[in-house]
Amino acid sequence: MRTSPRPDSITRSNHHIAHGIPRSSGPCRAPLRFSVRALLPLSTALLFALTCAAPGTAGIADPESADLDRLRVELATARAEVTALRESATERILAYEEESARLEELTDEREAADHRADAADRHHEGARLGAARQAASAYKGADLSLMQAWTSAEGPTHALERGAYLLLFGERRSADLARAQASQVATDTLAEAAESAEREQAEATEAAETARETALEAIAAQEQRTEKLLEQQTRLEAALADTRDPGNEETRRKEALADARGAVSGTEGERESAQEAAGDGGCAGGTGDFRNGRAPDGVLCPLPQPGERLRADAAAAFIELDGDFRSEFGRPMCVTDSYRPYHEQVRLFQEMLPGMAAEPGTSAHGLGVAVDLCGGVNELDTPEHRWMLDHGPEHGWHNPDWARGGFEPWHWEFTP
Repeated sequence: MRTSPRPDSITRSNHHIAHGIPRSSGPCRAPLRFSVRALLPLSTALLFALTCAAPGTAGIADPESADLDRLRVELATARAEVTALRESATERILAYEEESARLEELTDEREAADHRADAADRHHEGARLGAARQAASAYKGADLSLMQAWTSAEGPTHALERGAYLLLFGERRSADLARAQASQVATDTLAEAAESAEREQAEATEAAETARETALEAIAAQEQRTEKLLEQQTRLEAALADTRDPGNEETRRKEALADARGAVSGTEGERESAQEAAGDGGCAGGTGDFRNGRAPDGVLCPLPQPGERLRADAAAAFIELDGDFRSEFGRPMCVTDSYRPYHEQVRLFQEMLPGMAAEPGTSAHGLGVAVDLCGGVNELDTPEHRWMLDHGPEHGWHNPDWARGGFEPWHWEFTP
């Protein structure tokens, strides 16, 4: 499964904090793509956000542009905090699972100890009754000499005189009573130790569960903040689109489309042009003979959206779809995630709860054929989402069946 660009739980948060940080065509160029882990220290992202102008906005000092820059910095900070909180929560979840497993083991041990204690109780009761019967028989004057001589550990060696029989009886009775007392002590000690261990482990498990719940609550609160920031980003991106030169925006889109088309399977001249463009942020790859999450830098084609890349054929189809979207809504698509390298898949899989992230090496993002969208497409029953459902398939882009029904409306895959 994939991660939500609109985080509404621990399993759905954006892990690519710099997607909104723009690139300029001048000497100050932010990396094409980097994740929260790559943001060490965070001041690096702040520097890029504050010093690199957004595409098409160079020289624009309007308040909306400045607000968008500040928002991107705040988003970077919020997402970094979410990642740190998630790492802490992961540790606490693991600690809780370990404590719970240990409690289960100790509960089994306590039940076994109770079973042994019951057996010891029965043995103690048998020894006590045996000693009591001997005492009662002696008090009544019964002739126990021969029986005691043959059944004791000392044998019948003292059977020659009655005094020896009486001595043997006394020692036997004392031995029975001593064994009964020792059995009782063992029973009590065993039961107390088992109960004490189980009680202490229950307390440790409860403390671990409390820490886990606290961590998850902190993440939920921080992700709500991130969601609000993403909504602000969508609004500001739309407002900022009005300040950009539509001609320049369309030129950039067409150049990106030409790069992608040339990289798919075009003529030799188109391939050479694409290869030259690859040195300037273009692409030279085909449809991708690479392992999941391990695409070479020049294989993936850049989208008009800063920092986002896809496999050549997927990029060409998406850029065409983006052109139709711009014609309909007057703004480019909002993209929060595209190609996801293997190391980011590994980190995401380790951080998420079981079943909430694709196993590393299996994500469609790792093949460069999936995007996570914002700007209204990420919500059910919005005009943008309905438009995508109607027009995305025309370009080979689909919201998979497993993502339908509100599960992941933001996740779209290229399946021509």
